[in-house]
Amino acid sequence: MNKRTWTAFFGAFIVAGLLAAVPARADRVSVGLGVSNGGGFFALGINSGRGCHPHPGHFHHRRHPAPYPRPFGCPPPVIVAPPPPVVVAPAPVVVAPAPVVVAPRGYWREREERVWIEGCWVEAVDAYGRRCKKWQPGYWEIRRTREWVE
Repeated sequence: MNKRTWTAFFGAFIVAGLLAAVPARADRVSVGLGVSNGGGFFALGINSGRGCHPHPGHFHHRRHPAPYPRPFGCPPPVIVAPPPPVVVAPAPVVVAPAPVVVAPRGYWREREERVWIEGCWVEAVDAYGRRCKKWQPGYWEIRRTREWVE
């Protein structure tokens, strides 16, 4: 086998062994990553499982020696507490006033009117690509307007 196949096989074997040796628990998470380029090896591990550590999240100092070692896989502490009291309150009753509907008295009427549009100079491009001005004569335009009639 070549080196890449051997490394993949060995890594899968180690992962399968670790998964088979430790039962799955929801109170701890561990993630590991290892990368090798043939000459060197880089490993990264993240562990958020607190396990049986008596003081999670604290580092040990000279004045505070490390706690006694505990066996691997010890059970988590059992916490017994009475259930919280359940109080059921009736839902509040909200009465909204009836909506006020105002019916409009009237209607729309469309009206057409003729409007004279004055002539003007318009800039245009001629056949040779030059800009020139052309006179646009005036014309009549029909506009529709809506009016409210009561």
